Amino acid sequence: MTRPFKALFFAAVLLMCSFGLSAAPLISAPALHAQIDSPQSPSHTTQGPLVVDIRPPEDYASGHIPGAVSAPYGQWRGPADNPGQLVELAQLTQLVRDLGIDQDTPIVVTSTGEDVTDFGAAARVYWTLKYLGLEQLAILNGGMQAWQQAELPLSKETPQITRTQFSPQPNDSILATKRDVANKIDDERTLLVDARPDNFYAGQTKAPTAKKPGTIKNAININHDRWFEPGTTLFVSADKAKDIAHDLLQQSPAEVISFCNTGHWAATDWFALSEMAGLPNTKLYPASLAEWSQADDLPMDNVPSRGQQIIYQLKALFSN
Repeated sequence: MTRPFKALFFAAVLLMCSFGLSAAPLISAPALHAQIDSPQSPSHTTQGPLVVDIRPPEDYASGHIPGAVSAPYGQWRGPADNPGQLVELAQLTQLVRDLGIDQDTPIVVTSTGEDVTDFGAAARVYWTLKYLGLEQLAILNGGMQAWQQAELPLSKETPQITRTQFSPQPNDSILATKRDVANKIDDERTLLVDARPDNFYAGQTKAPTAKKPGTIKNAININHDRWFEPGTTLFVSADKAKDIAHDLLQQSPAEVISFCNTGHWAATDWFALSEMAGLPNTKLYPASLAEWSQADDLPMDNVPSRGQQIIYQLKALFSN
C-alpha cells in the first residue's frame, strides 16, 4: 500500500475513534440475533437495534426478524423516470418518524440477500439514513437469506410502533448533486466511479431511464460485484475492502463520487469505499445517469455512434 493511501486509511480510523464510532457497518446474522435475543437488565440503558426490513410487504408478512419494522425499498426511492432521485426531506422525515426511529436509535437494514444487486438496496437505505444525520447504522450481511440459512427465528407479528419527533440533520458531505459532478469533472483530485457492469460503462447497453449510453466523462469503472466473497452474497471484510480499493484505485483521491444508473449499484460502491475501506470524502450521486444523460451539454465518454447503438441493440435482441 502506498504511503499516501495508507495515511488516508489511518486518518479515517482516527476520525472514527475521535467520534466514538465503534460499531461496524456490517453485522452477521448470528451477531444480530444475539443482540436482539439478549435480555436487558433494568439498569441497562443501551437500546437494542431496530431492524428495518426493506423487502416487499408480502415477504415481510410471510416471516421477518422478530421486532423488525417494514419499510419497503420503494418508499426510499424517487419517481419512476428518475428513481435514484433523493426523496424530499419532509417525506423522508415522515417515514423515519413513522418507523419509530429517533436520533439515538441503532438501526440494522436488511434486504433479501438473494443476489449482489440486492445489496444495493440496503446500501442505498443505509446511505439515506446517514444523510438524514443518523449514525448508529449497520447492514445485515447476507440479508434475510443469511438469517434463514442460519436457521434463526422468524415472526409474523407486526410490532407496535411509537412515532417519534425525529428531526433530520442533513449530511451534505456524502451527497453529490449534478452541479457538484459538473464542477469536479475535470478536477484530477476527484475520482468519479461508475459502479455499473462493464457493458453499461462501455456504452454497449443502457438503462431505460438513460437518454443515451455511455458514462460520465473521466469516470473509472468499479463494478459493484467486486465487493463480495466469491459465489456468495456476503460482503467482504473491512480489511479485504481496503485491499481491493488499493488495488483498483492505485491513488489517493481527495474526493470520490460514486454513480450508476439510478444510485442503486452506486450505493454499494459508496458503502465499500466509504464505510468499509474508510476512504474519506466519499459521496454518492443519487440521481446518477438517469439525470446526467438527459442533458445534451453534460460531457460523457464511451457514447457509441447511432450505428453502433443499433448494432448493440440487435445483438441484445438476438441473445435473449
